[in-house]
Amino acid sequence: MTALLDTAAISIEATAKKGRPAKYANAAERQKAFRAANAVKTVRLDGKLAPTIAKLAEQFDISETHVINNLCRFALANCNFSQMGVGGWAISDKRCKTGKQPAPAVRDDSLDSFSLV
Repeated sequence: MTALLDTAAISIEATAKKGRPAKYANAAERQKAFRAANAVKTVRLDGKLAPTIAKLAEQFDISETHVINNLCRFALANCNFSQMGVGGWAISDKRCKTGKQPAPAVRDDSLDSFSLV
């Protein structure tokens, strides 16, 4: 009788899941968390941006999404847009006739005359 109970206990232990506990209860929760962490943005690329991004993706054998993510990360890491503002070139889309080119930044020459000592 004890041999039968020992066999049942071993089979229950063998069928129990081992490893770390599940992070999500089901696939729907996992998909919801993925969508929250990886937002999808639709952008319009003007001029030669789209062909350049496609060329870089082909050259390095990666997706265009990967190229755009890396370009955005580089720009955000190397420029403080919240202080500088977002200027740049006017949109070259001919459908957008109401857009105006931003005014050039005014240069403050007094910032160039400081002592290094």
